[in-house]
Amino acid sequence: MALRCFPIWVCPQTPHRYPLVGRRVSLWECSSSSSGASQRAVTAVEGDGPELKKKASDEMGLVREAKPVAFHRDLSMLPKPLSASSLYSSAGDDSKVRISFQGIPGAYSETAALEAYPNCETVPCEHFETAFQAVELWLVDKAVLPIENSVGGSIHRNYDLLLRHRLHIVQEVHLPVNHCLLGVPGVTKEEIKRVLSHPQALDQCVNSLNDLGIQRISAKDTATAAQTVASSGKKDVGAIASVRAANLYGLDILAENIQDDANNVTRFLILSREPMIPRTDRPYKTSIVFSLEEGPGVLFKALAVFALRSINLSKIESRPQRRRPLRVVDGSNNGSAKSFDYLFYIDFEASMAEIRAQHALGHLQEFTSFIRVLGKMAENAELLEWPKKDKRRFLHVVYRVGDLDRTIQFYTECFGMKLLRKRDVPEEKYSNAFLGFGPETSNFVVELTYNYGVSSYDIGTGFGHFAISTQDVSKMVEAVRAKGGNVTREPGPVKGGGSVIAFVKDPDGYMFELIQRGPTPEPLCQVMLRVGDLDRAIKFYEKALGMRLLRRIERPEYKYTIGMMGYAEEYESIVLELTYNYGVTEYTKGNAYAQIAIGTDDVYKSAEVVKIANQELGGKITREAGPLPGLGTKIVSFLDPDGWKTYQGIWKKLQRQTQSLNLCKEEKMRGGSLWQLGQSITRRLAQSDKKPLSPRRYFASGADLKKTALYDFHVAHGGKMVPFAGWSMPIQYKDSIIDSTVNCRVNGSLFDVAHMCGLSLKGKDCVPFLETLVVADVAGLAPGTGSLTVFTNEKGGAIDDSVITKVTDEHIYLVVNAGCRDKDLAHIEEHMKAFKSKGGDVSWHIHDERSLLALQGPLAAPVLQHLTKEDLSKLYFGQFQILDINGSTCFLTRTGYTGEDGFEISVPSEHAVDLAKAILEKSEGKVRLTGLGARDSLRLEAGLCLYGNDMEQHITPVEAGLTWAIGKRRRAEGGFLGADVILKQLQDGPTIRRVGFFSSGPPARSHSEVHDESGNKIGEITSGGFSPNLKKNIAMGYVKSGQHKNGTKVKILVRGKPYEGNITKMPFVATKYYKPT
Repeated sequence: MALRCFPIWVCPQTPHRYPLVGRRVSLWECSSSSSGASQRAVTAVEGDGPELKKKASDEMGLVREAKPVAFHRDLSMLPKPLSASSLYSSAGDDSKVRISFQGIPGAYSETAALEAYPNCETVPCEHFETAFQAVELWLVDKAVLPIENSVGGSIHRNYDLLLRHRLHIVQEVHLPVNHCLLGVPGVTKEEIKRVLSHPQALDQCVNSLNDLGIQRISAKDTATAAQTVASSGKKDVGAIASVRAANLYGLDILAENIQDDANNVTRFLILSREPMIPRTDRPYKTSIVFSLEEGPGVLFKALAVFALRSINLSKIESRPQRRRPLRVVDGSNNGSAKSFDYLFYIDFEASMAEIRAQHALGHLQEFTSFIRVLGKMAENAELLEWPKKDKRRFLHVVYRVGDLDRTIQFYTECFGMKLLRKRDVPEEKYSNAFLGFGPETSNFVVELTYNYGVSSYDIGTGFGHFAISTQDVSKMVEAVRAKGGNVTREPGPVKGGGSVIAFVKDPDGYMFELIQRGPTPEPLCQVMLRVGDLDRAIKFYEKALGMRLLRRIERPEYKYTIGMMGYAEEYESIVLELTYNYGVTEYTKGNAYAQIAIGTDDVYKSAEVVKIANQELGGKITREAGPLPGLGTKIVSFLDPDGWKTYQGIWKKLQRQTQSLNLCKEEKMRGGSLWQLGQSITRRLAQSDKKPLSPRRYFASGADLKKTALYDFHVAHGGKMVPFAGWSMPIQYKDSIIDSTVNCRVNGSLFDVAHMCGLSLKGKDCVPFLETLVVADVAGLAPGTGSLTVFTNEKGGAIDDSVITKVTDEHIYLVVNAGCRDKDLAHIEEHMKAFKSKGGDVSWHIHDERSLLALQGPLAAPVLQHLTKEDLSKLYFGQFQILDINGSTCFLTRTGYTGEDGFEISVPSEHAVDLAKAILEKSEGKVRLTGLGARDSLRLEAGLCLYGNDMEQHITPVEAGLTWAIGKRRRAEGGFLGADVILKQLQDGPTIRRVGFFSSGPPARSHSEVHDESGNKIGEITSGGFSPNLKKNIAMGYVKSGQHKNGTKVKILVRGKPYEGNITKMPFVATKYYKPT
């Protein structure tokens, strides 16, 4: 078999509009001496049309498509086979990726390829078989295949291609169809009498074409139709094709989106030679095909294997075969004919790395005569980067008022806003007005909605305030007072700062913070909402909406924390102020505040990202992406994890009068906001929103949680499973937490810590790269040794702590905390891209294929020695070795989180249960399975930090008492993020320090205040509890420098009552690390 090509000439175009003047492209075809002709698939908008008695071009009197008599056979015209360098670079560089597709340039399949890889090289092919074979022959990286259309349905014969080739689904693209009416330059749509296109494209535009009185003529496909019309030059003939086809072939776009169904979407699959390695760090989808044995109810039983494990099926497709032979390839890519009555194609929402998915397929095999996994894909993985690329801005905020004219007068006379527009819609019984400090096209504005007959609303406890920046707060306060407004805080400096602020209420009771600042482009500068989980809310707005955390403000003395979120710097644009009040997890939403609107360039992509964030963090879509009836503006509405409403929509610069109704809006409310993209529909929700929203819990059910490979093992051994950092983990077993803690120090404990993230950095520059992010002297570590270190931010604060090991000079192995996984990986990836762009040689691998066990206690080494031939007495604390344990290749580090001697064992997940069983058996019952409860007691007794409690982004390693982790060379040279802050603290001393406490009375818990003997607050507890081994209360926390000395007496407030305590050294229980004597 060989590949051949023939040229397609792209028409001359106007230079300033069409850059591809006179460009020749090649169409590839596979030829073979075998007699088997490749089958062609019919797509929703592409592919072969029905055989016509008369060629379209003949019937229309057009110049026929240029088709050479013979194909070019010059092998130099073939794409060169991929080299090692091109494979390496293509992983992170779209321009190095080659993607084959069926059709000619301008086909929708090509558009889908460019959607997935915007900078890729597309390779047109004559047939789908050719496109697949190009991948198999290593001439391209991937192929794109249309598989279904929302209007035309599934493309069954394309499904069969997946069986005839051993390619793997690795990605999917949902491409909104934009059928355009095209004509030669200078023509109007009224001049078009006949139109050429693929039959299904014509069927999808029948109403629009009938309205124009245009005759429909079938062509091979849409891009060929565009090429034919361009070649003919006839003014009365048009084509229906894509925007890309118009640009390529020099045609004018006479009308866009002429399809009858506005929600017309085609789904494409991206296929590769190598499968995607399944992971569990994000939502995944798996595609399978199977045939069933005959029997009563067998289909019900087959589908039940997924329902029993709470696995959602996103697609079920039956393909009747009627015992027709079908060529099916095996693992060696050799094919054989098989016959089936029916084939079932299923997509299910789970990763093959999940135990429940593995068990489901194992169960399914009991009923099948044939089964194959076609591929795995992160659900719309490319979408996760979309919010960062999208051009977004806050558009307006929507809320309800009881007297529209009164509020307009108050805002214009007191705040200096301008009335931008006002309208009355009596048929729907509402009026609204838009006010702001600048035009809607460039400024954030308010939309006030008045519903007929409703004079008051419940603002609820969740809404906080709006903020207005002014150069003279006192002057604005006096204007408010003069108009009868309510001044709730007189002008004055903010507590602990120099900014002058005041608070006032408008006539409806909405709070406004007035902030004194210099001139600003966005005087309406803040919307404050309260949330029940700040870290979760920040993560949601970062992931779902592409916002940045601009600033985090901790106010423990007032028991609240604030996160400032936005798309630009705080003093240049509107920001969303998320406020968490200690201990408050729910708020009422009322029915007054409605939503925030945000603009987007693609509402469908934005909606898919929101769905991914909803699945991980909570919230839900309340209105699917699509156009508003009668308006055409496309929006999506949704709730955030706290129940606040938001909407996003496609925003364009519109004419003020005729198109102002199309201005999109997005609604967002803190603590549970619904975001919408598009035209606000708040006015219709006045009655339905009166009931407070119930915020969704972070974990609705066990089915939402990730599970380690040992999950079933834990349950079988009596593990009490609880949510922890997005995982279902055992907090304890049949023993009490106290008994488990004591047993670890007397005998030993086995912990499942597979929720933590292990990863490897490799490359000749992996050490200098890592040293830009952490404080450790990585270069100074000997191969096979490691250390605790801290990832720092630009302000010297701790992003996370991690145990790192230098395996070799070109391989670093590290483990990061489960709760920080996404944040840490994003941080590493961001800096790795920058490092590599400057020529650095570093790559990474996340070890999701492995599980992590921690064996701790006096019996750890004797028990583990039974399972390996290596002499563990030669492996000391902090050292690392790759070795065989119980028949599996493991990464072994002599370390732990208990203060005891012990090991952390990274084992292939499929062998994790066997290893756990072997350890327990070899210990003869003395080493016990131990949960998170005892692990926390043990680490506290050892004086070890828990990130999120004892160390956070505003705490430096020096303040946390981890100065020893900063290498001597690093103290001299710096070179890591925040080095200037940390080195200054090393020189001058920190203002606060982490210390240990003994206390009387009830155990002190996180956020308990620490006072000196005179009653002055000097610090705060970050972790505390009863020590099972010491039989007394212990705690750790932070106090002001000078108050940190050992023996200092303090008062610790527990539930508002002071109890005696004193500062002590840590660890509380002496560590027993195995070190050379």
